[in-house]
Amino acid sequence: MQEEKQITVQDVIAKRKEHTRKADTKLIMKAYNYANHFHENQCRQSR
Repeated sequence: MQEEKQITVQDVIAKRKEHTRKADTKLIMKAYNYANHFHENQCRQSR
């Protein structure tokens, strides 16, 4: 079984910057923090 890599917000920002120089890092951080806050205690049933 393959080990799952934790994707960080820095990974998301870096990937976005590959496609455009105008990556809105503040907006990405805001969305990440919002999602993390509301989904922090959730996990997949398949795990």
